[in-house]
Amino acid sequence: MRPPRINFTGGVFHVVTRCNNREFFFQRKADFLLYQEILIKAKKKYGTEIYAYCITSNHVHLLVGTPAGPNLSEFMQYVNGNYAKNYNRAHKRTGRFWEGRFHSTIIESETQLLNTQIYIELNMTRNRVCRNPIDWPWSSHRAHVTGEHNPILDYHPLYLELGDSLEECQNIYHNIVNERIREKGFDQQPAISRGIIYGSESFVQNLLEKYGQIIPYYQNRKLYSQGNHSHSLRRFSSGR
Repeated sequence: MRPPRINFTGGVFHVVTRCNNREFFFQRKADFLLYQEILIKAKKKYGTEIYAYCITSNHVHLLVGTPAGPNLSEFMQYVNGNYAKNYNRAHKRTGRFWEGRFHSTIIESETQLLNTQIYIELNMTRNRVCRNPIDWPWSSHRAHVTGEHNPILDYHPLYLELGDSLEECQNIYHNIVNERIREKGFDQQPAISRGIIYGSESFVQNLLEKYGQIIPYYQNRKLYSQGNHSHSLRRFSSGR
Protein backbone atom coordinates (compact mmCIF):
# COMPACT_ATOMS: atom_id res chain seq x y z
CA MET A 1 0.00 0.00 0.00
CA ARG A 2 1.35 3.40 -0.96
CA PRO A 3 2.01 5.73 1.96
CA PRO A 4 -0.23 8.82 2.04
CA ARG A 5 1.25 12.24 1.42
CA ILE A 6 0.98 15.46 3.37
CA ASN A 7 -1.58 17.29 1.28
CA PHE A 8 -3.28 20.48 2.40
CA THR A 9 -5.22 23.47 1.16
CA GLY A 10 -2.97 26.37 0.25
CA GLY A 11 0.13 24.23 -0.27
CA VAL A 12 2.81 24.63 -2.93
CA PHE A 13 4.32 21.44 -4.34
CA HIS A 14 7.17 20.71 -6.73
CA VAL A 15 5.98 17.69 -8.68
CA VAL A 16 8.14 15.46 -10.89
CA THR A 17 6.64 12.67 -12.96
CA ARG A 18 8.74 10.49 -15.28
CA CYS A 19 8.02 8.33 -18.30
CA ASN A 20 8.37 4.58 -17.80
CA ASN A 21 12.04 3.52 -17.85
CA ARG A 22 12.76 7.22 -18.57
CA GLU A 23 11.97 6.59 -22.21
CA PHE A 24 11.55 9.58 -24.53
CA PHE A 25 7.81 9.32 -25.06
CA PHE A 26 7.26 13.04 -25.71
CA GLN A 27 8.33 13.04 -29.36
CA ARG A 28 6.10 15.22 -31.49
CA LYS A 29 4.83 18.76 -31.07
CA ALA A 30 1.35 17.27 -30.77
CA ASP A 31 2.45 15.32 -27.67
CA PHE A 32 3.52 18.48 -25.83
CA LEU A 33 0.39 20.33 -26.92
CA LEU A 34 -1.80 17.47 -25.69
CA TYR A 35 -0.18 17.52 -22.25
CA GLN A 36 -0.66 21.28 -22.03
CA GLU A 37 -4.31 20.95 -23.03
CA ILE A 38 -4.91 18.37 -20.29
CA LEU A 39 -3.13 20.58 -17.73
CA ILE A 40 -5.52 23.43 -18.52
CA LYS A 41 -8.56 21.15 -18.16
CA ALA A 42 -7.25 19.76 -14.87
CA LYS A 43 -6.65 23.25 -13.47
CA LYS A 44 -10.25 24.22 -14.18
CA LYS A 45 -11.59 20.97 -12.73
CA TYR A 46 -9.64 21.07 -9.45
CA GLY A 47 -9.00 24.78 -8.94
CA THR A 48 -5.24 24.26 -8.83
CA GLU A 49 -2.65 26.82 -9.90
CA ILE A 50 0.59 26.25 -11.81
CA TYR A 51 3.37 28.70 -10.99
CA ALA A 52 6.06 27.08 -13.15
CA TYR A 53 6.50 24.04 -15.38
CA CYS A 54 8.85 22.34 -17.78
CA ILE A 55 7.78 19.49 -20.05
CA THR A 56 10.77 17.51 -21.31
CA SER A 57 11.03 14.51 -23.59
CA ASN A 58 10.90 11.99 -20.74
CA HIS A 59 9.67 13.77 -17.60
CA VAL A 60 7.67 16.76 -16.39
CA HIS A 61 8.26 19.34 -13.64
CA LEU A 62 5.32 21.26 -12.18
CA LEU A 63 5.12 23.84 -9.40
CA VAL A 64 1.54 23.38 -8.23
CA GLY A 65 -0.55 25.36 -5.77
CA THR A 66 -3.67 23.94 -4.11
CA PRO A 67 -5.79 26.96 -3.06
CA ALA A 68 -9.13 25.17 -3.57
CA GLY A 69 -8.47 22.09 -1.44
CA PRO A 70 -6.05 19.27 -0.56
CA ASN A 71 -6.37 17.75 -4.01
CA LEU A 72 -2.86 17.42 -5.44
CA SER A 73 -3.18 13.65 -5.88
CA GLU A 74 -6.54 13.93 -7.62
CA PHE A 75 -5.15 16.62 -9.92
CA MET A 76 -2.13 14.52 -10.88
CA GLN A 77 -4.17 11.36 -11.34
CA TYR A 78 -6.40 13.23 -13.76
CA VAL A 79 -3.44 14.69 -15.69
CA ASN A 80 -1.35 11.54 -15.87
CA GLY A 81 -4.25 9.18 -16.45
CA ASN A 82 -5.83 11.20 -19.25
CA TYR A 83 -2.54 11.93 -20.92
CA ALA A 84 -1.40 8.29 -20.92
CA LYS A 85 -4.76 7.14 -22.31
CA ASN A 86 -4.81 9.71 -25.11
CA TYR A 87 -1.11 9.29 -25.91
CA ASN A 88 -1.39 5.51 -26.21
CA ARG A 89 -4.41 5.85 -28.45
CA ALA A 90 -2.69 8.41 -30.71
CA HIS A 91 0.51 6.36 -30.95
CA LYS A 92 -1.26 2.99 -31.14
CA ARG A 93 0.71 1.65 -28.18
CA THR A 94 -0.14 -0.31 -25.04
CA GLY A 95 1.50 -0.67 -21.67
CA ARG A 96 2.58 1.61 -18.89
CA PHE A 97 3.35 5.21 -19.81
CA TRP A 98 4.50 6.67 -16.47
CA GLU A 99 7.29 5.21 -14.38
CA GLY A 100 5.13 5.09 -11.27
CA ARG A 101 3.85 7.41 -8.62
CA PHE A 102 4.82 11.05 -9.06
CA HIS A 103 7.33 12.59 -6.65
CA SER A 104 6.36 15.74 -4.78
CA THR A 105 8.24 18.15 -2.52
CA ILE A 106 6.36 20.54 -0.25
CA ILE A 107 7.76 24.02 -0.85
CA GLU A 108 7.65 26.92 1.59
CA SER A 109 6.62 29.72 -0.75
CA GLU A 110 8.04 32.56 1.34
CA THR A 111 11.59 31.19 1.22
CA GLN A 112 11.83 28.78 -1.73
CA LEU A 113 9.19 29.71 -4.31
CA LEU A 114 11.40 31.64 -6.71
CA ASN A 115 14.36 29.31 -6.16
CA THR A 116 12.24 26.31 -7.14
CA GLN A 117 10.62 28.17 -10.03
CA ILE A 118 14.03 29.02 -11.48
CA TYR A 119 15.30 25.48 -10.93
CA ILE A 120 12.36 24.09 -12.92
CA GLU A 121 12.73 26.54 -15.78
CA LEU A 122 16.46 25.89 -16.13
CA ASN A 123 15.92 22.15 -16.54
CA MET A 124 16.62 21.86 -20.25
CA THR A 125 19.57 24.25 -20.07
CA ARG A 126 20.97 22.27 -17.13
CA ASN A 127 20.69 19.12 -19.28
CA ARG A 128 22.38 20.91 -22.23
CA VAL A 129 19.41 20.56 -24.55
CA CYS A 130 19.39 24.32 -25.16
CA ARG A 131 21.84 27.09 -24.33
CA ASN A 132 19.23 29.53 -23.08
CA PRO A 133 16.05 28.55 -21.17
CA ILE A 134 14.03 30.90 -23.37
CA ASP A 135 14.77 28.58 -26.31
CA TRP A 136 12.75 25.71 -24.83
CA PRO A 137 9.10 26.34 -25.80
CA TRP A 138 7.54 23.84 -23.39
CA SER A 139 8.15 25.68 -20.13
CA SER A 140 6.90 28.73 -18.27
CA HIS A 141 10.16 30.66 -18.67
CA ARG A 142 9.14 32.69 -21.71
CA ALA A 143 6.03 33.97 -19.97
CA HIS A 144 8.01 34.95 -16.89
CA VAL A 145 10.66 36.92 -18.83
CA THR A 146 8.77 38.20 -21.89
CA GLY A 147 5.11 38.24 -20.90
CA GLU A 148 4.24 35.76 -23.65
CA HIS A 149 0.61 34.69 -23.19
CA ASN A 150 0.43 31.33 -21.45
CA PRO A 151 -2.98 29.96 -20.36
CA ILE A 152 -1.31 27.29 -18.22
CA LEU A 153 0.58 29.68 -16.00
CA ASP A 154 -0.51 31.48 -12.84
CA TYR A 155 1.75 34.28 -11.64
CA HIS A 156 2.51 33.67 -7.98
CA PRO A 157 2.06 36.75 -5.74
CA LEU A 158 5.77 36.66 -4.85
CA TYR A 159 6.65 36.94 -8.53
CA LEU A 160 4.25 39.87 -8.92
CA GLU A 161 5.87 41.60 -5.95
CA LEU A 162 9.18 41.81 -7.82
CA GLY A 163 8.13 45.05 -9.55
CA ASP A 164 5.44 47.69 -9.84
CA SER A 165 4.35 46.45 -13.27
CA LEU A 166 4.34 43.12 -15.07
CA GLU A 167 7.06 44.37 -17.40
CA GLU A 168 9.22 45.32 -14.43
CA CYS A 169 8.63 41.89 -12.88
CA GLN A 170 9.80 40.28 -16.12
CA ASN A 171 12.99 42.34 -16.24
CA ILE A 172 13.84 41.79 -12.58
CA TYR A 173 13.12 38.07 -12.81
CA HIS A 174 15.30 37.80 -15.91
CA ASN A 175 18.15 39.46 -14.01
CA ILE A 176 17.63 37.15 -11.01
CA VAL A 177 17.84 34.08 -13.28
CA ASN A 178 21.02 35.34 -14.93
CA GLU A 179 22.58 36.08 -11.55
CA ARG A 180 21.61 32.62 -10.30
CA ILE A 181 23.32 31.06 -13.31
CA ARG A 182 26.48 33.08 -12.68
CA GLU A 183 26.52 32.13 -8.99
CA LYS A 184 25.46 28.48 -9.05
CA GLY A 185 25.61 27.37 -12.65
CA PHE A 186 23.30 24.54 -13.60
CA ASP A 187 24.13 22.01 -10.90
CA GLN A 188 21.51 19.71 -9.47
CA GLN A 189 19.95 20.84 -6.19
CA PRO A 190 19.15 17.71 -4.14
CA ALA A 191 17.02 19.75 -1.73
CA ILE A 192 14.63 20.39 -4.62
CA SER A 193 15.05 17.24 -6.68
CA ARG A 194 15.07 14.68 -3.84
CA GLY A 195 13.60 16.49 -0.85
CA ILE A 196 10.11 15.85 0.48
CA ILE A 197 9.78 19.12 2.44
CA TYR A 198 11.86 22.20 1.65
CA GLY A 199 11.89 25.50 3.53
CA SER A 200 12.88 27.07 6.82
CA GLU A 201 13.51 24.79 9.79
CA SER A 202 10.35 26.03 11.50
CA PHE A 203 8.29 25.33 8.36
CA VAL A 204 9.54 21.74 8.19
CA GLN A 205 9.12 21.13 11.92
CA ASN A 206 5.60 22.59 11.98
CA LEU A 207 4.48 20.24 9.21
CA LEU A 208 6.04 17.26 10.96
CA GLU A 209 4.37 18.17 14.25
CA LYS A 210 1.02 18.54 12.52
CA TYR A 211 1.14 15.49 10.24
CA GLY A 212 4.04 13.31 11.36
CA GLN A 213 2.07 11.09 13.74
CA ILE A 214 -0.79 10.74 11.26
CA ILE A 215 1.46 9.98 8.27
CA PRO A 216 4.41 7.85 9.46
CA TYR A 217 6.07 8.09 6.03
CA TYR A 218 7.50 11.46 7.08
CA GLN A 219 9.04 10.13 10.27
CA ASN A 220 12.62 8.83 10.49
CA ARG A 221 13.82 11.20 7.79
CA LYS A 222 16.94 13.29 7.96
CA LEU A 223 16.81 17.09 8.02
CA TYR A 224 19.61 18.64 5.96
CA SER A 225 20.71 22.24 6.39
CA GLN A 226 21.02 23.92 3.01
CA GLY A 227 22.50 27.20 4.21
CA ASN A 228 20.72 30.57 4.26
CA HIS A 229 18.42 29.17 6.99
CA SER A 230 16.89 26.64 4.55
CA HIS A 231 16.32 22.99 5.37
CA SER A 232 15.38 19.94 3.35
CA LEU A 233 13.76 16.80 4.76
CA ARG A 234 14.98 13.77 2.84
CA ARG A 235 15.42 10.05 3.17
CA PHE A 236 18.49 8.84 4.98
CA SER A 237 21.48 8.60 2.64
CA SER A 238 22.25 5.11 1.36
CA GLY A 239 25.86 6.08 0.79
CA ARG A 240 25.46 6.44 -2.99
